[in-house]
Amino acid sequence: MNEIAIDIVCPVYKGYDYLKPLYNSFLTQKNVTINKIVFPITDSEDEKMPLIREFVKKNNIESFEVKKNEFSHSLTRQKAIIEHCESPIVVMLSQDIKLADDMVFYNLVKDIHTGETAYNYAKQICTNNSIEKYIRERNYPDTSYIVSKDDIEKMQIMAFFASDACSAYDRDTFIHLGGYRGYNVMMNEDQLYSKILLDAGYKKKYCADAIVEHSHKYTLKQVYKRYYEVGLFYSEVGLFDTYKSANTGFKLALYVLCQAVKHLDIPAILRWLPDMAARYSGMRFGKIAGKNNTSNR
Repeated sequence: MNEIAIDIVCPVYKGYDYLKPLYNSFLTQKNVTINKIVFPITDSEDEKMPLIREFVKKNNIESFEVKKNEFSHSLTRQKAIIEHCESPIVVMLSQDIKLADDMVFYNLVKDIHTGETAYNYAKQICTNNSIEKYIRERNYPDTSYIVSKDDIEKMQIMAFFASDACSAYDRDTFIHLGGYRGYNVMMNEDQLYSKILLDAGYKKKYCADAIVEHSHKYTLKQVYKRYYEVGLFYSEVGLFDTYKSANTGFKLALYVLCQAVKHLDIPAILRWLPDMAARYSGMRFGKIAGKNNTSNR
């Protein structure tokens, strides 16, 4: 079997403690050749910044630094892919994920390599007994599937679901489509690119056999802030207004509650109502703020 050539992009922010185990997991991956690793590093006053720079230099990792107020979830990644990568396929990662096995990258990129798809994303699992665990179960099922433009009418907003926590881009397609087309967003760049990609007639794939652990412990305030930023994204980008999403959110909330009750997960049951309220209100007020921002330009 010929190994597939890839580059890796992993934005880093105050993430020194993640870097060594993540880097070591890269080296165990089978059936891929990693030509280049690129770390876009967001500068910070964190005391471990010198250690991050030292780690990058020691391990021959290519990097560039971004000021905190200039970081963009879309444009920083775009710069890494276009200006710093060279391989046909770019694997995009978050610094806090853990690869489940030594075939994650291959399973993630194999269909891009054959030309079947142009953008793929991995299955995420959460090891915390929490609402996040049940949300992951719902959003990342056990069966892989491919999405094309023909599926948008049926799937609505979920046709564009994806995650750059662990994803793979066909680099030539990304460049051909103009990347994120100038959108400077702080959330959901993966969903934005999914729309650009599908509208142009390309396909994307959810890869259930490429598994990563991605666990968080968000406070209610953090949940609200996160969904507020998602609401801002939807309003300011303005590309998703015609797609149905309310029913999807209700089904997800109901699924989480049912799973929490099924497993007698008392902390999750008690957290459910305030958590869902934080998500709903954050999204709602974020959308309102986004519309106001747009109208004032």
